[in-house]
Amino acid sequence: MRSINIRSISDRVKGQGVDSAFKEHSKLLKKSKKFNVFVNSKDLFDILHVHTFDIGSYFLIKKYRHHHKKIVISCHVMPDSLKGSLKIPKILFPIIVKYIIHFYKQADRLVVVNPFYKDELVKDGLDPDKIVYVPNYVSDELFHLVDKTQKSELRKSLNIPQDKFVIVGAGQVQKRKGIDDFVETAKLLPDFLFVWIGGFSFGKITDGYERYKEIMKSPPSNLIFTGILDRSEVAKYFQSCDVLFLPSYQELFPMTVLEATQCGLPLVLRDIPLYKEILFDGYLSSNDANGFASLIKRLREQEAFRNEYIGRSRKIADFYSEKNVLRMWEELYDSLFLLD
Repeated sequence: MRSINIRSISDRVKGQGVDSAFKEHSKLLKKSKKFNVFVNSKDLFDILHVHTFDIGSYFLIKKYRHHHKKIVISCHVMPDSLKGSLKIPKILFPIIVKYIIHFYKQADRLVVVNPFYKDELVKDGLDPDKIVYVPNYVSDELFHLVDKTQKSELRKSLNIPQDKFVIVGAGQVQKRKGIDDFVETAKLLPDFLFVWIGGFSFGKITDGYERYKEIMKSPPSNLIFTGILDRSEVAKYFQSCDVLFLPSYQELFPMTVLEATQCGLPLVLRDIPLYKEILFDGYLSSNDANGFASLIKRLREQEAFRNEYIGRSRKIADFYSEKNVLRMWEELYDSLFLLD
């Protein structure tokens, strides 16, 4: 039986989607009957699959390459995604971009979590024949539907009022995630409760750190910033809320969205090209606070409209099912051995 070593240091930085993707990938692959799966081993196996582009991963890749082993790299970071996320000095930015591209060139296969980013990698000089699309996946062990009684109990445990229509967002507190529009939308809807799950995963080097720190200290009265939470707690919030609102300007394939669909939440997102590729017609979208507020109000006031988008959300969850995504991983790894 072939063996795979999955490598990541994403757990060193809490509250980021890469770590969720890595853990879900590892958990899912261990259900395969075709491979033996190891996580963060320094030993040699048939395949090394890397999720983070740290120096330790780079040297492990070199070790595997020296022994003619196969390398797979998941491309969680695109050069454009660094903009609006971290405060990187202009003089360093091209150096970091060059390193990322060089790192990706070490792979026999590059995995993108949406087809939209294959073209971007090709523009950066990567071989199109080595780029494979495999979407993210979320297990229903933590993120799943709950009934009205369970939802009520969860609200009690989280101190969320039973009579409030609750809007949840999640991710790092940074400009790229659309935090400004999240705050402005909350101000436009004072009778609604807004909850943002997440914080400063990268501390003071986060773009806009000082300004967002002040907002978190003194948010609108109907907006709660929870800070960074364990995934089990994130699941409780998703199951106790009514709508996922994620006004991000740029994403690869947000785990937050998949987690929300597993919990049956209707989706309100920014109108960006990516979502048309991966979420089809399963979400509502706008580009400013007034538009977001209008959609959220309609979801509360029109039950049939809300139920329609709950159903569409569930269809997204079904499409990215465990069975389908595991099959895609198995096909990818099997293809590597045809290269010999």
